[in-house]
Amino acid sequence: MRLSFLRYVSASAALALTLSGCGKVTSAEDTASPELQTELQTELYSAEAPVPGRSVDTNEAEDEVPTEPFTLDISIREDYEASGSHVLDGFEAVLQEPELPAGCEATSLTSVLNYLGFDVDKLTIADEFMPISLAGEVVMDEAYVGSPHYDGFGCNTNVIVQTADKYFASVDSPCYAEELTGTELTDLFYQIDEGRPVIVWSTIDLTVSYPEYVWTAGNGKELVFDWYQHCMVLTGYDLDEQVVYVADPLKGNVTYPLSSFENIYGIMGKQAVVICGDADVRGSHVTTDAERSVSMPTLREIENGSEAAEVSVG
Repeated sequence: MRLSFLRYVSASAALALTLSGCGKVTSAEDTASPELQTELQTELYSAEAPVPGRSVDTNEAEDEVPTEPFTLDISIREDYEASGSHVLDGFEAVLQEPELPAGCEATSLTSVLNYLGFDVDKLTIADEFMPISLAGEVVMDEAYVGSPHYDGFGCNTNVIVQTADKYFASVDSPCYAEELTGTELTDLFYQIDEGRPVIVWSTIDLTVSYPEYVWTAGNGKELVFDWYQHCMVLTGYDLDEQVVYVADPLKGNVTYPLSSFENIYGIMGKQAVVICGDADVRGSHVTTDAERSVSMPTLREIENGSEAAEVSVG
């Protein structure tokens, strides 16, 4: 269903394009002297501890105490071993069709955001927050390639992280997305046990298919694509029944054989994304490195002809 777009992009890709391109602080004891308390506070705030993947834009005065941004430790416990079963209660799959026949990634993200309490629809996510490359200027690590409304190819994890963080910025939420790519499927069950759904890359109907070279994008990088590529949300597992519970944007809430799903998950590069936090988390948004790395406009920016949509041709 993507062949017509491929013929279009093959002609366009020859252009050479230049792209614009919770920690806890232990305080001094109440019995400490005022001088000691002052000394401890000075040491605590004399240096900022960087948060991996996140940085703060601030023009705070030097004498102001910085506000620590929201972070969530999602690292798996060393002693963790999945057992039994766990299914996220009340997770409702959002279906991509008919509006987004090629928009499984944006739809999967939307279903997770809705589960976490954010009131947003799939078209808003796809059109207003997802970086897009209609003419194949870049590869799927940098933007969604094609159009999710028609016969687009898709995107990889980094783009969904960018999309989520751009959305959180729009609602001034301290939440953020984080990649878990490379994590074994059974280790992703830890996130389920902690109440966090996981966006994962698979194939349609778990078809055994492999990514292949398609063309060279406008920025000179090779676009590699699996023609059955699909994005879903892992919402549960049952080791006794040997199944996983999945919100499939093409089918709804379904179960798949664990071994088959694990095999396809591996073929697709063990790509996974989790959202840190939910709509109840209080605080202000902190600009992430993922947001700063966005080089392509959104579909809405392209339609509006805004400056953010300009790509200079070299």
